[in-house]
Amino acid sequence: MNSRERVVLALTHREPDRVPLFAPNVMDTWEPYDTQVTEFLNDFAFDRYTYLEGLIDPPHERRKLSETLSVDGYGCRYEYRGVGLPYCTHSPLASAETVSDVEAFDWPDPEAPGLIAGDAGERARAAHERQMHLTAVGLAPIFHQYHYFRGFERWMLDVKLNPGVHQAIASHICHIHSTLLMRLLDEVGEYTDIVTGSDDFGWSVAPYMSPDDFRWLIKPYYKDLIGRIKSRFPHIKFYLHSHGQIMDLVPDLIECGVDVLNPILPLDHMDPVRLKRAFGDALCFHGGIDVEHVLPFGTVDEVRDHVKEVIDILAPGGGYWFKAQVISPVIPPENVIAAYETALEYGRYGR
Repeated sequence: MNSRERVVLALTHREPDRVPLFAPNVMDTWEPYDTQVTEFLNDFAFDRYTYLEGLIDPPHERRKLSETLSVDGYGCRYEYRGVGLPYCTHSPLASAETVSDVEAFDWPDPEAPGLIAGDAGERARAAHERQMHLTAVGLAPIFHQYHYFRGFERWMLDVKLNPGVHQAIASHICHIHSTLLMRLLDEVGEYTDIVTGSDDFGWSVAPYMSPDDFRWLIKPYYKDLIGRIKSRFPHIKFYLHSHGQIMDLVPDLIECGVDVLNPILPLDHMDPVRLKRAFGDALCFHGGIDVEHVLPFGTVDEVRDHVKEVIDILAPGGGYWFKAQVISPVIPPENVIAAYETALEYGRYGR
């Protein structure tokens, strides 16, 4: 099988030749990586997406101001501090107290001309006709952008103390990002297999907010957006990246139309046995590998045993894509290599 055939079969809950193997995210850091792991990442035949581009200067895109500073089109500023993702250091709506304050912000117009490349459809058709990899379109984060606008603490306070402001900001962000997405899909949607979204909804022991607050303040935006995507393009699947212990939110995410859930990390207490048993007929799971304990601190044998255990739980019947979610220089190169070599050997169906 080629990569696209393999990934599509697993996504649609059928068993391909083997479990699809996606490359880890490589954490940005000033500390260099061992050449052994960089050479492995360059040489290994990972499954992957081909992202279909076409948005011109979208407002979430960041422009570098210096080696460590950047700013997006909304005016949120970010500083890179040597490891991981940049920190938001300026939130332009941090002092907003009322809905009127939110409405007074200079929101960009997603319907403006010139925001979609004229050759987006042609390039998407060419990528799709090659039939080598799954084709994907990225949705800009909605609630990550919210907390960049307000600061994370203010986001949490808005949920309980200022829901009117929450709805006003979220509605503007969702309108802008979803309008741009749908305009792009109007050009490339027939060639798109999956839309990928990213919004963290929890930390390691609980969601950021109660399920009731999630259903009131978050779920309607995703349900409306995914519904519009699938109404216009029924063949497109929706992928959601969300860190955190969000087990209680999974039924709501399925109801919204989420098809793939990532990264289901052990540190987040996302139990793979319960997930597969309760939601394996509705979701394809992506990840599941312990990148906080086993990969950085385990022996090679412990890594191999862990990978086999995860595959035994999540892979039967399809519906599983393998990925060690993120690596850093802390993780021994031999453990990264062992994880993927084991998944390649042990993840074959009908072995």
